[in-house]
Amino acid sequence: MELTPEQIAEFDDRGLLVFPGLLQPQEVAQLTVRLPELYSRTGPEVVREKQSNNIRLVYGTHDFCKPFFHLSKLPRLLNPMRQLLRGEAYLHQSRLNPKLGFSGGAWNWHQDFGTWHREDGMPEPHCVMTAVLLHKATAVNGPLLVIPGTHKLGMSEDVRPEADAKGYTVMEINESVVTDLAGKQGIEPVMGSAGTVAFIHCNLIHGSASNVSPWPRAIIYLNYNLVSNRPTGGNQRAWFHNNPNPAPLEVGSDQALAA
Repeated sequence: MELTPEQIAEFDDRGLLVFPGLLQPQEVAQLTVRLPELYSRTGPEVVREKQSNNIRLVYGTHDFCKPFFHLSKLPRLLNPMRQLLRGEAYLHQSRLNPKLGFSGGAWNWHQDFGTWHREDGMPEPHCVMTAVLLHKATAVNGPLLVIPGTHKLGMSEDVRPEADAKGYTVMEINESVVTDLAGKQGIEPVMGSAGTVAFIHCNLIHGSASNVSPWPRAIIYLNYNLVSNRPTGGNQRAWFHNNPNPAPLEVGSDQALAA
């Protein structure tokens, strides 16, 4: 897939591009069939919800689960991402957010670059978060919410670390800042069927409500960073937070996941 100049301009302006059905059902099935195995992991790459023992995050799935590895190298993802970044990239981080029914916790408003800059020393916001919906995301199961255009405002300094966060860092943006921006630019949900893919600027302000529905809303985030934008913080965080290998990714076969 190749993006048009109009689509690139839309991403630059809004910080977001959404493609329904970019993955076929049989490809999504190759990923979802592995979810129980991933949820059963007990290593430090797994983060659990604060109010239950259910899974909140699984980091690094591309490294230890073959279907997710093949997903990360699909031409349908890598080629548009390279166009948006204007260069070669590597996978800075991958994380699976299950948002299980009745237990998937909320994510307060934040920018991912804010964490990567402060924690890892990532110089500039030259990252694209590629969000792949593994389940249908609707208005009732805690969809991802974004404030369009906020990536152009730079990194917010009016932030504080999420309280009692263990195994991850989120720099929550002050509610008054979010109120002002949402009033000016609105809030949009990222919804669609399983297989929908959203390309999201790493500085776009986003969050989500808790999932009180019976239905899960898993998303795998593949966070691609420009090779020349390698973090300079000494790789003090674990590999699954901050990949120490900035070698540019080679495009894989477009049939690898289905096969």
